Amino acid sequence: MVLYNKNERYIKYLCHFHFDRDFFECHEILEEQWKLEQNQQYKKVWLGLIRLSVVLYHYRRSNFIGAKKLMRHVVTFSNDKHLLNMAGIDQDRFKQIIVDLQSNIENQIDFQYFDLPLQDSELLKHYQNQKENYSSFTEDLIHKHSTRDRTDVITERLKQLELRRK
Repeated sequence: MVLYNKNERYIKYLCHFHFDRDFFECHEILEEQWKLEQNQQYKKVWLGLIRLSVVLYHYRRSNFIGAKKLMRHVVTFSNDKHLLNMAGIDQDRFKQIIVDLQSNIENQIDFQYFDLPLQDSELLKHYQNQKENYSSFTEDLIHKHSTRDRTDVITERLKQLELRRK
């Protein structure tokens, strides 16, 4: 069961992850896929990758508390060979990256980039062929969440709060 052969959102995730390092966009892309996904195994893969991008987003902003909160889920994801195989990720190399990442976060070491250790040559070729469509990392990506329109989120929260009060 290989999920990435048919999923353009995953390819976009990989492009943002590796080319412009826009971890916020990585989250947004796969969150949409996760919400739409019917296959429970695929949902687990998307959720693992979403959580990884959120950890990296917090970590790069030196929000070590936020990064630590989700890190345990990323560790669990790194231990699931089946899910990583579905995503075309080399488990042994990924596990070591995650061990190092967790240590760096715990010790509040400055953020360091890494590439996902993809083991599938077709997947590598597919996303690398799109490199020219992505720009390089820019500093404004570090606090990208603060620039988005959150009107719909705030409206929904107020609506839910009002329903709970009733």
